[in-house]
Amino acid sequence: MLGKLEVPGFKSPRAHFQGNEMNANEIAKKRCETLLALAKKAYVGEPSLAKRYVYLARKIAMRHRISLGNKTFCKKCNAVFIEGKTLKVRLSKGLRLYICVSCGFTRRIPYKGKKLAFRR
Repeated sequence: MLGKLEVPGFKSPRAHFQGNEMNANEIAKKRCETLLALAKKAYVGEPSLAKRYVYLARKIAMRHRISLGNKTFCKKCNAVFIEGKTLKVRLSKGLRLYICVSCGFTRRIPYKGKKLAFRR
């Protein structure tokens, strides 16, 4: 009979993939989450290392088209946001202003409900 040969102790080259059915996007998302968590921990000792972790997480997320959220780091300088240390939060006129302490970049996020405009 031609086909598969039964050899004791032999595994096919793809045998290690059969049990783990995680796709690349799930792996990338987990790596981004761990890198952002490491960035928050590393900021106390080495802020430059924290910026590097955020940079790597952003690169992975861009490659796999994953959203990292807009409240965890600065888009301009890659600083991780820690309230009171690297982030100032201000409220004004229905907007929540996130101001990066290291570069001064301001992100505006509305915090009131959207008004519905009725057309006639």
